[in-house]
Amino acid sequence: MPLSQHYEFYSSTEDYIYYFFKTSNGVIYEVSFKPTPYLFDSRFPFAEQVYESVIKVAESPPQVPIPLDIKVKKTIAQIFYDFFSDKERVIIYICDTADSRHRARFRKFSSWFEEFKLNQFVTVNTSISDPLHPLQLVYLNALILHRNNPHFVEIIDAFRKVTGGYSEEK
Repeated sequence: MPLSQHYEFYSSTEDYIYYFFKTSNGVIYEVSFKPTPYLFDSRFPFAEQVYESVIKVAESPPQVPIPLDIKVKKTIAQIFYDFFSDKERVIIYICDTADSRHRARFRKFSSWFEEFKLNQFVTVNTSISDPLHPLQLVYLNALILHRNNPHFVEIIDAFRKVTGGYSEEK
């Protein structure tokens, strides 16, 4: 993807892997990848390569709605390509439910993924219902992995077992 089509981004590694970029509107985004090896049994050879992904606005101009910016999704796609330079990495994306906009957020993320996956990546979407939550909340999540991951089938099987149900590959 040509550089002019996305924002320049920076990465940092501390406890997590962080990427940051600033838009032409002054909005600063953070895309982080937190190691989550505990999601799968440690006997799996891929457990240490599992990360939870979070995309968030780190800073924005006060009291100004964030405008639509096509370069944001292209930059996030480029960050994912960079992260997956190690084909053994696995991402678990869990939509934040705090503001009850998780379904719209998940649709947006899924459409971005479909646009930029370039036949290199596979996603397995699942939902987990919480019947004890007063609003019977549904947690939407996705497994993302490189098609050439050496543990491809094992990872998908393990994810389906952890989420407790049927998942549909896309």
